[in-house]
Amino acid sequence: MGRKIKNRPDHGGKNQYQELNVLLHQIQDQRVRSGQTLNSIAKLYDKNSLEQRSFPSYKTKQKSLISNSICETQQEIDIIQKALNKISKMEAGKAGAAEEGAGGSGLEGGLSPGSSHSQQPRKTMRRGFFMTMLQRKANQLPTWGGPKGEAPPALTGTVPADSSYICNPGDDVAALCDDVADYNWILAEVYLYNSNTNKYQVKDIEEEDRGENSDKHTLSRRRVIPLPLRKLDPQTHQPLLYQPKHKVLALYPQTTCFYPATIHKLVLPCHHPQVSSTLPPSTSPRRRQRTITR
Repeated sequence: MGRKIKNRPDHGGKNQYQELNVLLHQIQDQRVRSGQTLNSIAKLYDKNSLEQRSFPSYKTKQKSLISNSICETQQEIDIIQKALNKISKMEAGKAGAAEEGAGGSGLEGGLSPGSSHSQQPRKTMRRGFFMTMLQRKANQLPTWGGPKGEAPPALTGTVPADSSYICNPGDDVAALCDDVADYNWILAEVYLYNSNTNKYQVKDIEEEDRGENSDKHTLSRRRVIPLPLRKLDPQTHQPLLYQPKHKVLALYPQTTCFYPATIHKLVLPCHHPQVSSTLPPSTSPRRRQRTITR
């Protein structure tokens, strides 16, 4: 008799694919309905052009069809956004599963667990994988799909948060955790907000794997900058992107340290603005060995 193979749990992956399939069919159905309405508008316009005169009933019907077309288009946009969010969640789930696999593997350092030199290669591999996950997380932010003339909500692309905005636990932020210099900002995660003291507790994003044992920094609100929750589509909202000479905080390559920078030019369609550093080369950190002292 053959060996009985146990089914591996898919952590809801099959259901997610089914839900995505339903959304894709809904998009197609909605697109067909929108196309039918647009065809009706075109036929009504052609008929009125041939008769060379306008009737009150024509104007009423035309307004009704245009209103329906706008509603149907918005419904299609909403369903597409749901599908994009679903894909982002699925990708995040895959990344988490891959990270678990990498964390549980004994092959990261290429040396046996008992080797006295195994820890350094293991740490290097973990860091590289960690930076890849951060980049993927940024790329998977949902894209705001509002109409061209509509102002995007706060924390969408370059739109900052309102002064009264309070970050939620788990939100990514830029945090000024040291008073040594203005460029000592790090990528952190909000742990909690104390409404009595109006201060945050944040955790260094690189210490997430330590859980509750990770060091927490208590900071005032002015030393915490919320990071965007959504991206802007550069094809429809290019004027709202950071423009040349705009001052920003940028991440050093392969680190979670921010530094003051100036936008040099926009690079399309890659959507990554080029920046020029305002710091002298000697201050560039190597990994987390920046000029901050803790």
